[in-house]
Amino acid sequence: MFPDSAAPAPGGLAGLAAGLLLVAALGWAALRPTQPPLPTPAPPDAPAAQFSAARAAAHLAVLARTPRPIASNANRAARDYLLHQLRALGLEPQVQRAVVLKNYVDYNANYESTMGVVHNVLVRLPGTAPDRLRRPGLLLVAHLDSAQASLGAASGAAPVAALLETLRALHALHTSAPLANDVLVLFADGERVGSLGMQAFVEQHPWARQVGLALRFDGAGSGGPLELVNTHGANSAAIDGWLQAVPDVRGSSLMHEIYQLAPRPLRLGALARLEVPVLQFANRGRPFDGAGVLDTPARLERATLQHMGGAMLRLARHFGAQELDTRASNGQVVFALPFVGTVHYNGALAWIATPLACLLLVGAVGIAMRRAGVRYPALLQAGFIAPSIAIALGMLAWQLWMHVPALHRAWNPVAPWHAQQALLYLGAICALCAALFIVAQRILQRLTGTAAAMLGGLISLMLVLVLASWLAPGASYLLAWPLLGALASFFALHSRRVAAWPAPARLAVLLLGVLPAVVLVLPALRDTYMALSPLRMNLPVAMLALLLGVSTILLAQARRYVARVLLLAGLGGLALAGSADEFQEAPLIRADGLVYYKDMPSWDAYWLHPDAPLDPWERTLFSNLKEPHIFVNVFGWESPRQWYAWAPRDGLEFPFVRILRNGKTPNRYADFTLISKNRAPEIRLQVNYARPTRVTVNKRVLLDVEAKTLTIVLYGMEDELLHFRIDVLGDPIFNVKVEEILPGLPERLLRSLPARPAGGTPLVPLSAKSVSADVLWFY
Repeated sequence: MFPDSAAPAPGGLAGLAAGLLLVAALGWAALRPTQPPLPTPAPPDAPAAQFSAARAAAHLAVLARTPRPIASNANRAARDYLLHQLRALGLEPQVQRAVVLKNYVDYNANYESTMGVVHNVLVRLPGTAPDRLRRPGLLLVAHLDSAQASLGAASGAAPVAALLETLRALHALHTSAPLANDVLVLFADGERVGSLGMQAFVEQHPWARQVGLALRFDGAGSGGPLELVNTHGANSAAIDGWLQAVPDVRGSSLMHEIYQLAPRPLRLGALARLEVPVLQFANRGRPFDGAGVLDTPARLERATLQHMGGAMLRLARHFGAQELDTRASNGQVVFALPFVGTVHYNGALAWIATPLACLLLVGAVGIAMRRAGVRYPALLQAGFIAPSIAIALGMLAWQLWMHVPALHRAWNPVAPWHAQQALLYLGAICALCAALFIVAQRILQRLTGTAAAMLGGLISLMLVLVLASWLAPGASYLLAWPLLGALASFFALHSRRVAAWPAPARLAVLLLGVLPAVVLVLPALRDTYMALSPLRMNLPVAMLALLLGVSTILLAQARRYVARVLLLAGLGGLALAGSADEFQEAPLIRADGLVYYKDMPSWDAYWLHPDAPLDPWERTLFSNLKEPHIFVNVFGWESPRQWYAWAPRDGLEFPFVRILRNGKTPNRYADFTLISKNRAPEIRLQVNYARPTRVTVNKRVLLDVEAKTLTIVLYGMEDELLHFRIDVLGDPIFNVKVEEILPGLPERLLRSLPARPAGGTPLVPLSAKSVSADVLWFY
């Protein structure tokens, strides 16, 4: 910030040490837990007006008995149970049956076209306000379905069970504490295949036009407190209502941006198209594996269920009692400050802070060029090298994780102590990167001078702020306020009045410039790391680079021993993290990887299993192989290695297909019908060796643009006659591969196999699958 000879004295070594201790204390205050302990689960005989986790757990046990993928028999059974419980409460639920169309496309024009039949369950609690029919209603949302091989206890069944118990409590409170507004409840179907149920509600149900505020509830782990993870379109009234109704539920607008990068993202779905404020809540503790096999009722903490349901009840009573502000804003920027609480403001204000920071930076560059003798070449050199240092640190953290397997013990999502071990690993990485940053920064200062080195880093951060304000406004506060603090400190230290102050006072100004970065970036770094895991260390290291870049003026005063101490601390922390005991949680349940595959082209059927270790029972089934192979005859040379063995052909019916026309050039197309005699819940069609330009199913247009590749996925068609027409570009020879997919294995074949031995790890029911396939060629 200054030439080496003109740097403001920080008040000596003692003053600098005292300042660093103060910053460390403020950092600790920012990192200290602010979440109160989870509530004690209420017993089944709790008062009727109170939420009871025990009563909700009874619903959870029924709903999460088996996986509930869309259009499956288990999905239908869960829906019937839900309807029965709602009617038992004296409510009048309805089922919305709707057909939904949706397209996904990537940057390479690879399309997936989906058509699904969804069955949403909806119920309405009428309000008591005289004008309730003209008032907007409160919408509470959870989803009923699960992934194909997951019980979906925490991720789906727990919010549904909690919502059932909440409705019971609201119904019990109706006479003593009636709600003014109508409360609309949506139990959505098809969430796991693209939020189809919520899309059906938003597009086709008349209640969607009556919503004034939507609250969605999800689960991303088997424990932990409920948190606010998305504030889409939220206005000040919605945020204030959240803070008043459930002050024990924390949240920030940053987490929405972070969760879009997480391994299991928490998506808002089609609710974003309601054009009203939407708040999304979820718990994240005790995360389960990517496939959701660990998402079981036994693993779900009852205190989490109590916290979720209690928050639901308080939110419903708060927003149900007051007139709702339906105006969707640009979203709210929300974050917590130590000793202050939650701060929020309209997202549009980000575009006030960003230009202000840009103007201050331009002024800082001008002052540095006039008073410190900074020249453009040095500034450009620093502006290029500073972000390169941050990128290099991120690559170092990634390489450490990839090439030192012992460090993987520090991150085990199922271990009870994983948070402490993970934070130890994160702290070691931060210390190591900080040491290397200080060394690199000192070298850069020798090349360009102190002022150019600091301003080069701030210029890079300013560019990131502009992008964040545009693409991720919820995260803009993380850059805007630290940059404004650093630049304000710069101008203050260059003023004649402050220059005349004693050294301790100038040191205080220096520390105040760093303070916003410390109190904002440190908690965000911790939460980001815990959400993304070490596989995405680039973002936490980028936040560390933000903190270090803003603190350059303070680090410029650091002596060599500071870098050495940090380096030793980082290496020691990594050694401790790598020496952690290996933790293996006894698996409560595991998915069944067995597949029954019936193939029309080869006119045969097979047992298949992915390339994974086999248990003794599976090894007898695949006794024909000593190791997995590529099954060339059926799947081709590009298929993965797998176990395979021949199976009886009478497990399923083949797809019933009739080719009606094979259009010739110049109007090249395939015209055929398909009936699933298996009543398959899922049907997949893959167009190979051609570029589709238009696709219709029963005259519904699925695709009307040119696609590089195309997959068609149908849900819930049962045994309906499906008429396909697929127009393609040019005059290719192409095929359409058809697969009918059913959960579980054919019962008649299971009866012919020896029973699995008792005493082994139980399997997720119906997590195996059966496939009936055919390939249609068009010449």
